[in-house]
Amino acid sequence: MNGKRLSLLFLGILIFSWMGCGEKMGEKEYFNLAYQHMEKEQWSESEKNFQKILDQYPEGEYTSKAMFMVAFVNANYLKNYEKAEKYYKEFLEKYPTHELAASARYELEHLGKDINDLPFLKGETAEEDSVVAEAPANGNGKS
Repeated sequence: MNGKRLSLLFLGILIFSWMGCGEKMGEKEYFNLAYQHMEKEQWSESEKNFQKILDQYPEGEYTSKAMFMVAFVNANYLKNYEKAEKYYKEFLEKYPTHELAASARYELEHLGKDINDLPFLKGETAEEDSVVAEAPANGNGKS
């Protein structure tokens, strides 16, 4: 009889533990876990945890930063430029005045470019780069 009780107790503990593992984490925990994966250069795992924030907490405190980071990780580490572009654009639509909006615009403007072609490595600023791109070819302001 003691063996059955012990087995039932063990089974109960196992089920209770399993149920506890099934609970979703809070968005802050997902955010911190995503950064831990980034520190270990585990880009896919990082992206998955940022994505969980978007899926489970669409109006959460960390949603805007998670959206930016999904785009950033895809652009700079996973090289999934299509997904990065989608999330940068969505970020800018939802959060046009966010502290990361300028970074999102910069990332979009330079998406997929080689790091050696970026303006800050050439001594240019992003604004100078944009002005040069918009300048008329003949230099007199007329097209």
